Amino acid sequence: MTPSLLAPLRAALAAARAAPARFAPDAGVPAAVLVPLFARDGALHLLYTTRSESLPQHAGQVSFPGGRHASNADATLLATALRETSEEIGVAPHDVDVLGALDPIHTFSSNFLITPFVATIPHPYAFRTDPREVADVFSIPLATLADPRTIVEETWTIDGRTVPIASYRHDGRTIWGATQRITAALVDLLVAIAADHD
Repeated sequence: MTPSLLAPLRAALAAARAAPARFAPDAGVPAAVLVPLFARDGALHLLYTTRSESLPQHAGQVSFPGGRHASNADATLLATALRETSEEIGVAPHDVDVLGALDPIHTFSSNFLITPFVATIPHPYAFRTDPREVADVFSIPLATLADPRTIVEETWTIDGRTVPIASYRHDGRTIWGATQRITAALVDLLVAIAADHD
């Protein structure tokens, strides 16, 4: 998947936001994440963080930079995503080109309603991680994520319940939960766009 998909992706996200929202505003605790894309060697990559093991929620899991909406600090959910990204990995808001938002994702155990904002960032970039929140930053090529061999379907036991779980597995990392669902939504959209532009 190449940077040539970015312009049609921006258009597709704009069209999607014109549709009615899938969730009521009170469907969960408002939160937002940035879904950062960058180009390297002619290919698009997706940036992730690994959460610190010391965090009270989702410790050690792969995530996108972001967090809970702070109504006293953030005018919008996008402001939340940009603020959290700056705090967590040191990406300045003026270095972010927001392409648009994907549909909100609800987290069942923590009851967050997460709005994912897809954006591009420069590469290379001098990330400055906050070790209290982020253990590391890494990326995966979108072409790898679009490969069905990267997806694993399993049954997990979570909070005493047996549930089917889809996860991405790559280079010793497991991407699951809300982060997997956001990734899958973006990958599916890009695969459809690529097919339309062949």
